[in-house]
Amino acid sequence: MPKGVVTKLTNLEVLPSPPQYHQPTTLSQLKYAEPTELYLRDGDVVLFRRPNSPLWQCRFKRHDNTWDRVSTKQASIEHAVRVACDLYDEARFRQRLGLAQKVPTFAEIAHATLYEMRRDLGEGIGKSVYLSYITCIEKYFLPYFMDKRLEEITYTDVHEFEIWRNRQMRLVPKSSTLMNFASAWAKLQQTAVNKGWISERVAIPKLTTRGHKGKTRPAFSREEITKLFCSIPRQADIPKVLFSACAR
Repeated sequence: MPKGVVTKLTNLEVLPSPPQYHQPTTLSQLKYAEPTELYLRDGDVVLFRRPNSPLWQCRFKRHDNTWDRVSTKQASIEHAVRVACDLYDEARFRQRLGLAQKVPTFAEIAHATLYEMRRDLGEGIGKSVYLSYITCIEKYFLPYFMDKRLEEITYTDVHEFEIWRNRQMRLVPKSSTLMNFASAWAKLQQTAVNKGWISERVAIPKLTTRGHKGKTRPAFSREEITKLFCSIPRQADIPKVLFSACAR
């Protein structure tokens, strides 16, 4: 443009630029990539997730440097970390006590106990009371506690079992019956201890042994004695007949 020439711009409309909004960003709005593996306890515990599975798995090292693998059954990484560490600590604890790593169910302990008692009875070294123990276990303990862990049974569990048992029996058991239940219960615990499934230091609630006392049959009345003597043949051995009658 030549010098000295001034051009006026007219009829021009100035459009404002669109406003720009800046929203504050918080840490909770930030997305982060969840790790595929997580190492805990100096690498002795490893958390990982399989493809197409929302649940976290874990593997942990034992004292003998072998690895055990188990599912945490948790989709949340925070919960999975807690479960994995608990499993690791429990495995170390059981190994120090010389206990089996696999904790059996009540049903597995019960079947092992039944097998041992039947074996002893078959070999002639079992006690006759084992037959009562077998009935207590098969008819009452097994159906009720089937999938529970013996060492996890609480006082409340035992109390609720006793209520259920009495309803099944449709009566309040006598003291002698309750003693058989308590002895069968102790037999189960002893089997678990002998096999290294639980520690003898584990406190397991006991069963109640208080019940109705058995009533003694009353003595013969005078009328019964008279009828008894009248029914005895003259040539019979009276002391022997009386002994048989008293054993009724």
